[in-house]
Amino acid sequence: MASAAADSAIRNYLTALRDPSALRDESKIAKLRKQLEASTDEIERLTLRQQIIDAETPPLDRYEEDFVANAKTWAANVGVTERAFIEEGVPPQTLRRAGFRVAGGRGRGKGARGRTRVRSEDVRNAIPRGNFTIKQLQDATGASPAVVRKIVQEEEAAGRLSKVGTDKSNAGPGRSPSLYQKS
Repeated sequence: MASAAADSAIRNYLTALRDPSALRDESKIAKLRKQLEASTDEIERLTLRQQIIDAETPPLDRYEEDFVANAKTWAANVGVTERAFIEEGVPPQTLRRAGFRVAGGRGRGKGARGRTRVRSEDVRNAIPRGNFTIKQLQDATGASPAVVRKIVQEEEAAGRLSKVGTDKSNAGPGRSPSLYQKS
């Protein structure tokens, strides 16, 4: 029998893959914003601002680590296979980190680099309700950047997606990635 903590780890990761905005704690965000408005200390304001950014965009890696720590035992207890996880959008590399044996060589249904082919329909179905970047959609589906870009462009041209700006929380080098959302 699976534990409640393991159930929660699996559920939260699958939710984060499908729609990261569903894991936002709106009451926490509102509380932090009130604290920010009331604060006059520059350092406190800066740290509160970062806490708001973190709360508005829950990091997938936090949920992924809990998933990796619990998935193998949980799956054995409830009878879930690697294939079910893959069909729900869990990337094979994440399953490998969790201890599953996932084929990675060439063969039927594999792309040129040994990755499982991801159907355009799967990428379209994985588009979340909230804001997302191409990289987030790529991570959620396992599709290549080129495939995800192509689908996002098609969806944007059809009026089903719109660009809403850039990801202000990006701390990496280079320009911030574009944010998209369903129209």
